[in-house]
Amino acid sequence: MITVGNLDTPVIIQKPTFIQNSNYGGVQNNTWGLASAGIEKVWAYLVWRTGGEREEADQQTGKTVVDFYIRYETYKDVIKPNWRIQHTLSSGEVQYYYINKIAQIDGRHKMTKLEGILKDNNE
Repeated sequence: MITVGNLDTPVIIQKPTFIQNSNYGGVQNNTWGLASAGIEKVWAYLVWRTGGEREEADQQTGKTVVDFYIRYETYKDVIKPNWRIQHTLSSGEVQYYYINKIAQIDGRHKMTKLEGILKDNNE
């Protein structure tokens, strides 16, 4: 069972900003911005699950899956699967985990689990 005391890692939740391309009118994802007010920076408990390499588009790609556990009450129904999580390592390196799955866990709506995927070709 995860308690509030386990939420010891600060992370930043970001959402994509969609901008219309003036040349041909299509939607183009240019930038990432802070998520809605109140959920930009949250405290999380991290569980490193898996890692590996595989071939995507004729190149080797590394992939790491991490579960981010955050409090349910404040963030329910706000975070979307196309958002990402910015995590700064103790070395100062910034990594971006793209949210793949969202699940409410731990009964009585105490925690939300965000499955984040880090690929070695993230930008």
